[in-house]
Amino acid sequence: MDRFLKATQGIKTYLKGSKRDPLLYLGGTAAVLFFLLCAFGPSGGAISSPLFVQPLEERGEDTFLIPGLSIKESPDLSLIQKNSLAAISPPITVTPQVLGALAEGSEFEEARRAIIQYTVKDGDSLWSIAQKFDISVDTIVWANDVNSALIQPGQRLVILPVSGVMHLVEKGDTVESIADKYKTKADEIVAFNDLGGNNDIFEGELLIVPGGEMPYYSSIEPISAGSLSTNNFYGRSHDYPYGQCTWWVAQKRAIPSWGHAKDWLPNAAASGYATCRGRYCIPQFGAVVSLVGDPLYGHVGYVERVSGDRVVISEMNYIGWGRMNYRTLRVGDPQILGYIY
Repeated sequence: MDRFLKATQGIKTYLKGSKRDPLLYLGGTAAVLFFLLCAFGPSGGAISSPLFVQPLEERGEDTFLIPGLSIKESPDLSLIQKNSLAAISPPITVTPQVLGALAEGSEFEEARRAIIQYTVKDGDSLWSIAQKFDISVDTIVWANDVNSALIQPGQRLVILPVSGVMHLVEKGDTVESIADKYKTKADEIVAFNDLGGNNDIFEGELLIVPGGEMPYYSSIEPISAGSLSTNNFYGRSHDYPYGQCTWWVAQKRAIPSWGHAKDWLPNAAASGYATCRGRYCIPQFGAVVSLVGDPLYGHVGYVERVSGDRVVISEMNYIGWGRMNYRTLRVGDPQILGYIY
């Protein structure tokens, strides 16, 4: 109260002198109003200003729940309707691959290592397919031995997971020699194919060579199925169409009439065969491995060797109709659906 009386008296004294100087009057009035706001404002003597931000330690744990709180930095992504991500600032392009990686982690990375087969649709071109799968046009041309830019609806194309080439290991090959052949780095081949080192390869194994360039004289020759088959397992297998994955496995062991590859696991179980569903099942030499493949037909292979957590399989129609290759997968690979023993 004493402060208020002193302030009032000061105003009276000041106003007497202001009559002789109008500018002095206006300035004095502004100064007095400022003083009163400071002394008797709603915050008890302190002016609330947007320039002053409450320290983090004084805000408590619910900082982002306070309405109207001024935050100088915004998150890169915002949740919209609890299920969508959208960029705030700065703008960020989130590709489907990135979202998939966020959602599935290592499983997504493993799946991206697999070769897939794509059926050409109306309106497709080599360029549009390359854009769709984020690989180069050359990668499609090299993998499919395409001789023309014209492709037809219904045509099936092998699609590699990355730009580069695929290579079937030949006798005498080393990772270094393969890297030199395709003008890339050996450590990238080792890393992408999850090899144990430069010598961890074997004849007939399929390798993806990321960033590789196909020499103009090179081509991937399929391994002769005739020299490897056992002629329909000595007549004891069902007669599956030549060149398919089912045909190949039926050359390696006796297989009844189980239909398309995607139906083999349930049909084998119904026939009384020992089966195991899941990617962490125990692999055994001579087992049939059911794999992620064509949505309509599925895919199967034959277990050639088990070494620790590595499973070496042989298969057909993975890199093209009638073409056989070997491939190494780890136990737990998301491509593995189960085994028929």
